[in-house]
Amino acid sequence: MKGSSHALIGITAGAFAGYQVQPDLYTIAIASAVGGVSALVPDLDTNGLASNRITVSKQITQWLMQLVGAGILVAIIYQYFTKGFNPSILLYAGIGLLFFIVSRFITQRRMLTLTGVMVMWLGIVMHQSIGILFVGSYIVIASFLSHRSYTHSFLGLAFYAFILNQLQQESQIDVLLIAGIAGYASHLIADMKIFPMNRRGVKWFAPIWNKEW
Repeated sequence: MKGSSHALIGITAGAFAGYQVQPDLYTIAIASAVGGVSALVPDLDTNGLASNRITVSKQITQWLMQLVGAGILVAIIYQYFTKGFNPSILLYAGIGLLFFIVSRFITQRRMLTLTGVMVMWLGIVMHQSIGILFVGSYIVIASFLSHRSYTHSFLGLAFYAFILNQLQQESQIDVLLIAGIAGYASHLIADMKIFPMNRRGVKWFAPIWNKEW
């Protein structure tokens, strides 16, 4: 199923969930947005529809990493000729060289991993937000998973619900948990084999039971 279809179903599911909590326009609007975003989250796994949408392209990242590496090396050369040799130069030279090496071997899949790491770092910077930290960890874990595996199971749903609960406590948005669960679950239901547009199903009980539904 296309990402736009998942998002639309998630928006509908989130709006319905929000209405059950508080039938006012503001709550329903927030719940709709949360449901729509959450409906795309399961596809953050490798080759998922959403995984390439939240990452910078590999070419841009390679260029930026090489630029940073070159900048470090230029700064080292300048320091050497102006202030002489210092043992710390070797450390910084190694860092600059590492940027060049990593830029040559980085793949689009690992771009998702780097995105998750950056989100985790953001969680630490933002007053040590545990919720944001777990969002980043979800992205990192998803970047190593094959498509329609654990993110498309009760295990993935439970982990996402845990993250939502933490974010709800931090943000005081009461509808966050129920709308997010509704949106995420709508994706798993929409991907089931009972619908003719799906060639594959969903392994609801992975890793305990890998039958596709």
